[in-house]
Amino acid sequence: MKLENQLSMVTDTIEELKGENIITLKLLDQSADIEAIVISTARSIQHARGIANNIKIEAKRLGMKVVGIEGTETGHWVLVDLAEVVVHIMTEKTREFYQLERLWSGSENSDD
Repeated sequence: MKLENQLSMVTDTIEELKGENIITLKLLDQSADIEAIVISTARSIQHARGIANNIKIEAKRLGMKVVGIEGTETGHWVLVDLAEVVVHIMTEKTREFYQLERLWSGSENSDD
């Protein structure tokens, strides 16, 4: 599946579940392992877990590889690894604290 289709599935799923402040960072020139990351804010721990679970379900339905999901125990920061795309779903406080967008500041930024 093409990168744009994968990103579209992820962002559409997040939007359907009312995830907030979705940012897509393409890392084609910065990482040998992943092509893009998607960062989104969830309103609560349960919301973060729900978004991650729905991304996993939709990815599997489309035949995408789901490498793993981490962080569901605490739910403040849930990571969904789809091989080429890595999705970070964070509560607002966690996102403000870690500021992942700044970590990848040199990447091509495509806000959705």
